[in-house]
Formats: sequence, C-alpha cells, structure tokens
Amino acid sequence: MLLLVLRIAPLVMLTVLALSAVAAAGPARSSGNAGTLTALVAEWSIVPSNGVVSAGAVRIRVRNVGEQPHELVLTRTARFAATLPLVGERAQITAVGPPIVVAPGQTASAVFHLRRGSYVLLDNLPWHYWRGAWAAFAAR
Repeated sequence: MLLLVLRIAPLVMLTVLALSAVAAAGPARSSGNAGTLTALVAEWSIVPSNGVVSAGAVRIRVRNVGEQPHELVLTRTARFAATLPLVGERAQITAVGPPIVVAPGQTASAVFHLRRGSYVLLDNLPWHYWRGAWAAFAAR
C-alpha cells in the first residue's frame, strides 16, 4: 500500500500544480480586441483564434483560405459540437444571427450579441458540417 501511495503522490502533485496554474491564468483572451473572434475556414475545417470570448458584442471575422465559398452559421448549444442533429445534408440548428457568407480568398465579418454559454460556428453548406467544418468556443 505504501508503495502505491509513493507512486501516485508525484502524479497527484503535478495535477494539482497544473490545475493551479490554469486557474491563476484565467480564461484565454484573444490578442488585441477581446470583442473579436477571428477564424480561418477551408473546405472541411474552421480554425478559431480563440476558445473563449467575452460575452456581449462580439465581431466574428472569417477568412476563407479554401477554394470554395462557405456559409458560416453561429448557434448556441449545450451539445457537443460534433453531435448536432442533421436534416439531410445540413445541421438542424437555431442560428444566433445571419450567416456569414465568404468567397474564396475573401474575408467577411458580422457582429453578434453573445450571452454566456457554449457556441458552435459551423459551415452549413451541404455536407460541410458533417465533414468537420465546425469550431466550438465559449462566451464568458
């Protein structure tokens, strides 16, 4: 029993130290304007600049680095981002605001008023969400 305690103790200490460091650092913030979330979108992916934004007015700025146009929709949900229900070829969601449509090589943006909670930014063109074109983030 003592041997087991001696083996587990260092692991427990490292875990406590890591959690303390994360708690002391606080939530991640985007560099520059905390009210902006930028994202790169390609055919089957959306890569956000940040996983946490401040609740309130948030500008979502999207740059299309792919070869196809994209239709990005924001939804507030408690579901895991990869498990949104599908209807045909699209995710069945309630959009927070209008879609952001962005052509290849272009940048587009829109301002959304976000309450505290979990959000998913997804490309809702046929099969894009299903193939992985989504990104989850939180408003705190």
